[in-house]
Amino acid sequence: MNEYKLSKTLGIVLGIIMVIASFGYGFLYFLGRSLGNVLISTTDTTANDIAALGIILSICVIGLITFTGCFGLRGTRWRRVYIRLCLIVGVALLVMYFISIGSLGTMYEFSILLMSIFYLLLGYFVKKEI
Repeated sequence: MNEYKLSKTLGIVLGIIMVIASFGYGFLYFLGRSLGNVLISTTDTTANDIAALGIILSICVIGLITFTGCFGLRGTRWRRVYIRLCLIVGVALLVMYFISIGSLGTMYEFSILLMSIFYLLLGYFVKKEI
């Protein structure tokens, strides 16, 4: 019953945070895009819209997989896939942190670093069956 208790808790929290972050990013993107159109200060950037929507969608999907995936950790194959997903997302966020040093502000950079550490910890906890 207590198998993967910490992993499930951390997975649920990380999944919810990622989904909220994707909705927040999407809201701010569309708000800025709308204000740019109202003030007629933008050019036709359909390619940028597709890239931004792809980023928003991928963040939301990763959050949903993190959230729902922590409930199926008893299966051996899914556990391996979940560990790899957590490690890949953790390393990607760590690389993003190092790329964004000095450009986003300390609060956002620190939150990216914390998300990276938590994803790496989630992968470790699932591996150790905590």
